Amino acid sequence: MKNYSLYLIFGFLLLISCQQNSKNVLNEEASIQQSDELKENPLLMKPITSSIQPKEKTMSTLYGNDIAFNYAKTNFNSNYPQNAVLYEVTWKQKSDELWFGANIPKEVIFVEKITFLDKGVNVYEIFQGKALKKAKINDKTNNQRKKLILSQKMAVSP
Repeated sequence: MKNYSLYLIFGFLLLISCQQNSKNVLNEEASIQQSDELKENPLLMKPITSSIQPKEKTMSTLYGNDIAFNYAKTNFNSNYPQNAVLYEVTWKQKSDELWFGANIPKEVIFVEKITFLDKGVNVYEIFQGKALKKAKINDKTNNQRKKLILSQKMAVSP
């Protein structure tokens, strides 16, 4: 009788200790919704590098299509080949509820896109707002942002 009660207590403890935490840990707020103007989701592409801007409380990740990613793996310059596409996605930061002291993406502020056409010509575009609509900026800012994005090198990983 004593063994049965021990098994019963052990089974009850096992049952109550295996309850699932129903808290959703997927950060849907930081995802990109499909837009009429931004045809592809850069978050589904390959990450090249990332950065944080503590003063602005933002974080960015540079993504590339297969052509851009493979080029960045073997080259350290910004002479991407034709049909390469780079996306710089910038988010606001928020504190991570699961890891003390960590920051995670909150919401997308803007997405910058550089498309490489033939003969070294490239096109810069920026998408802003909740719906990620194409925005117009002046040429000076356009060139500064393009240089900053193209100056980033692939992150080294083991």
